[in-house]
Amino acid sequence: MDKIFISSLQDKQAVASTFLVKNKVILRDKKGKNYLSFILSDASGEVDAKAWDNVDSMEGLFQSGDIVWVKGLVQVYQSRKQVIVHKVERFDGPVDLKDFIKSSDQKPEDNLQQLLQIVESLKNNYLKQLILDVLNDPTIKPLLLVAPAAKSIHHAKFGGLLEHILSVSRLAQMIAPNYAKLNLDLLIYGAIFHDIGKVWELKIDDGGIQYTDKGRLLGHMMMAVELVERKASRIFNFPEDLKDICKHMILSHHGKLEYGSPKLPQTLEAYVLWMLDEMDSKVDSIQAAMSINNGENWSQYSTLFERHFYIKESQWDS
Repeated sequence: MDKIFISSLQDKQAVASTFLVKNKVILRDKKGKNYLSFILSDASGEVDAKAWDNVDSMEGLFQSGDIVWVKGLVQVYQSRKQVIVHKVERFDGPVDLKDFIKSSDQKPEDNLQQLLQIVESLKNNYLKQLILDVLNDPTIKPLLLVAPAAKSIHHAKFGGLLEHILSVSRLAQMIAPNYAKLNLDLLIYGAIFHDIGKVWELKIDDGGIQYTDKGRLLGHMMMAVELVERKASRIFNFPEDLKDICKHMILSHHGKLEYGSPKLPQTLEAYVLWMLDEMDSKVDSIQAAMSINNGENWSQYSTLFERHFYIKESQWDS
């Protein structure tokens, strides 16, 4: 049976297809009866799902992160689509993961070539060599072409990491000429290296985007710092103070200690990198929220931003 994509679902439509499960929980209704609540997702979007009957027998058949076969009915409730699930079971047959995980709208190979062109324009030969040694590394390049930038928050898709890196690099190119003391070469380096450890921190498998064991144990910042040490040590006379600054930009790019950075940004470039990274990730997340609107003037409520977003196309914007 052909895959039915979430973006095509219509009210009162019968559904029998495969989906990826997220956020499965058992809840109770107003009468104290258990029901299953979870999210069905695929490359085209997400939809809430509810199972009201046979909850005890159905609950053990699947878990969050499983690809499942679902039979049910689409229903619109409070202006939002949901699937009332009549039958669900774990699907163990062959699947194309790109049916279940969104892919970047941009071609990763094209993004990499554009990024390499930016790197070739750098004036600092140490930084240029460091970056090229990483981007052309035969063990890193294939991972970079498919890696997501996050598990769920922003650029969570095939090729999302490279899309994010290129976007932050372009933002750096745009703002650097406006500030005399801002070092563009360092900022481009930071745009590329701040999340490069995610090629090892995250993986995409039948359970969707998941953390690797190494990712959970070390995290992408630690792995990126190790990468800098390893690659810089092979570049003749690479300055020690520059290497320290390179590591600092990685360790401080979340901006605040409570956001997971072991160090606060203490150089101008590190501080600006934090802001550019924050801007690009937030804009991507908002755009994703705005794409889910059921044809209305407002997006669905975003729990991340605690608001709806106005999305009606203005008549004067033409």
